[in-house]
This record gives sequence, C-alpha cells and structure tokens, in this order.
Amino acid sequence: MTLPGKAPATRRTRGPNLRPLFLAVTLGLCLALPLPHAAGAEPTTPDRVIRQAEAQILNGAAEDGITALTTLGPQADRAQELRRLWALAMAQARSDRPRAALPHLERLVSLAPENATFRVELAAALERAGQTDRARYHYDLARGAGLDSDLGQEIARRIDRIDRTKTWEGSFGIALTPESNAARRTAADTIFIGNLPFRLRPEAQAKAAQGVKLNLGIAALPALGPDLRARIGLSAEARLFEGTTPDDVQTTAELGLVHFADRSQRIGGGLLFSKRWIDAQDYSTSQGGYLTWSRSLGAQARSGVALTLLHDVTDFDGAALRRTTRNLAALRLTHLVSGQMQLRLGLTLERSDSRLPWESGDRTMISIGAQYAFRGGVLADLDLSTGHLTRDATDPFFGIRRKEDRHIAQLRLTHRDWTIGGFAPVLELGIEKQRSSNSIYSYDNTRAAIGLTRRF
Repeated sequence: MTLPGKAPATRRTRGPNLRPLFLAVTLGLCLALPLPHAAGAEPTTPDRVIRQAEAQILNGAAEDGITALTTLGPQADRAQELRRLWALAMAQARSDRPRAALPHLERLVSLAPENATFRVELAAALERAGQTDRARYHYDLARGAGLDSDLGQEIARRIDRIDRTKTWEGSFGIALTPESNAARRTAADTIFIGNLPFRLRPEAQAKAAQGVKLNLGIAALPALGPDLRARIGLSAEARLFEGTTPDDVQTTAELGLVHFADRSQRIGGGLLFSKRWIDAQDYSTSQGGYLTWSRSLGAQARSGVALTLLHDVTDFDGAALRRTTRNLAALRLTHLVSGQMQLRLGLTLERSDSRLPWESGDRTMISIGAQYAFRGGVLADLDLSTGHLTRDATDPFFGIRRKEDRHIAQLRLTHRDWTIGGFAPVLELGIEKQRSSNSIYSYDNTRAAIGLTRRF
C-alpha cells in the first residue's frame, strides 16, 4: 500500500566505487602534463641553461656553471653544442685547469676546424699542459685563418718560444702493413738478356706479404748560445715481413748544429752515419753531410719554404765496385689556404756517381700534397708524386740502358676524436707503380697500413 503523494520506494543495488580510480587518473595526468607557468616565466630550455651557465662563469661561479653544462649533456643542435663546449672550456681555463679544458677544446676543433679561436685556445692549453709539439702544430695551422696583425705576431712569438726552449725531440711510429709486393719485385715471369729469354724463379717474382713498419727517433738539442743548438740524434726504421720477403732495417746517427733567426728562420748542418741490413745481413754503410735552411714567407707567415742539400757516400757489402756518391737537393713549399687546408709542393734533384757507369745517373721527383680537416674530426692527407731516373750507360749484362718512371699515390686518414693513450689511429693506403726499360725493375705495389700518430 502506498501513501498518497509519495513515490513508490525503489531498492538501490550498490555498484563499484569509481572515485579512487578517478583520483588516480587525475593525479597521473597532473604529473604527466607540464604545470602552467606564472606570468612572464620562461620554460627551462638548453639555451636558457647555457646562458645561465655562461653568466655564472663570468661572475666567478665557474663550478656551478660546469655542473649545469655537464648535467645538460651533448646537444644535437650544432650551434648550442659549440656554445656549451666553449663555456665548459673557458670555465676550466678560468679555474687554471688546462688539462681538464683539453677534451672540450679538442671536440670544438673537430666540430669547427675552420674556427681560429678554438684552435688557438687548444694550442694554448696544450702548451700549458706540456704537449708543446702538438701545441706548435695547432699554432701553425691557426695562421691559415688570416689572423689579425697583433694575434699573428703573438702566435709567431709562441712558436719561436717553443722552438727555442725545446731540449729534445722524439718520434715513434708503428703500423701493420700488408703489401701486394713488399720487395718491389717484377711481376714478369720471363726476362731477356740480349735476345735470350730466361724464366725467373718464383721467389724472384712479386709476392704479397704481411708486415710491420717501425720508426723510432730521438735527438738531444743542448744550447750552445742564445740562437745556437747542437743536435745529437739517433733514429731507426724497420720493415719486418713474414715468410720469404726480406726484412729491411736501417739506423742513422746524426751530429749537427741548428741556428735560429727571425721569421722562423732555421739554418742547420751536420754529419750523418747510416747502416742498413737486409734479412739480418750487412747490406750497406753510408756517411755524409747535410745543410738545411727554412723560413716563413709573408707578413702572416701562411707560407713557408725549406731547402735541403745532402752529400753522402755508400759502400755496399762485398761489392766494392758499386760504391756510390750521391748529391741531392730538395725544395719544399707549403701554404696554409685556411685553418682547414694546407698545400705542399716538392721538387727533388739527385745525382748518383758510381765506379760502374751503368749505376750512375740522374733522378728527378715532383710531389704535391694536401691536408684537409673535415667537420666532425676526420683529417685527410693526400700525397702524389712522380719521378724519372736515367742511367748514364748501358748495362753490359742486360744490354739495356735503364730509364724508369715511378708514380706514387698515398692517402692517410685520421679521426682526431678517436685516441688510444694520446695517439690517434691512422689508416694509410698507397699505390706505387714503376715502369723501366729493363722489365726486371718494373713493379706494382699496393699497400695498407694501420698505425698510430700524435700529429693531430
């Protein structure tokens, strides 16, 4: 029975409670979506972080700036990454930590090799860190950017200071070098002596080999006066191969003088003594002397010239009649087109005189080269050379007067950001061809080398 004016009562069925789920979704959205900014506030962006860090560094709070920039991390935008790295480098430099600044400056030069400011600061940090050879290399390359007069003069003073304070020089190189014809032997299987054919044995023909190339040198430069240094050096070069390909080892001792003058001028001279072994057997002994002269050209010193004169006498073990006197003159010109590119031109003239007239003759060689630094850290170095040899007389055994043309192409690739203990890996590819009027001296050789360098 129902009361008048009252609706019939209904029975409610209790459903699921959606309130906790609603609250959870709302909280999640609040955490995921950015909060609204107050009027006039700016979002935290890489550009803002970098600007704030730059201000901190300028105001003496370098550590706060370094922390902010390091936390920010590398940027995909090139311009922002350059600003970040430059701020980090300057912060470390202002804190008197040149070694800590080096990784940032190295990366800056890799990303922008055309920027003279980055390269000069890298050279300065390297000099302060004691890496004077690398510092000089980068100071010299910076000249190619067309520096203003005052900065150019300062760079010249720093280069001169490095050269004058150096008390020793050292070099080291090692490379794995597979070659298609390491012994430079002919590919021909038959040669003619007179009109008679002779078949060559397989061991006398071209053969591929795996090898290791080693270079080691050290020289002391004691001071004899304000502008005069003695030079006492010892160097060794070895090409060691597997199998039947002969090893080739040569050592050289040097005793000389070096005089320094203005405009990067150097005048040197001295004596050389060399010994060579082929397959661990005595091959030859040489002794002689040399004169060198070099200087920079132009007000900005973007070009340079070097001249070398050499005279030596070589005695071959067990072959007294083959004693050879050699006179050589080599001219080399270099020019820095920019901070990224260097060009080279070389000319070599050589005269050899022997007791055997068919071993006497003249050789000329011309070479051109270029080095280019790509953005990203890759350094490419290309050398091309061609040479010609003419002997004075006909070889009585073969009945042929030797005339030869040799062509060489060599490419070196280095990535300056890939280092192992301070050395950068270098890949070297080379092609060499020689064509002779006597086919036994004609050969082709291709080679590759994977080694290490500190010149980057």
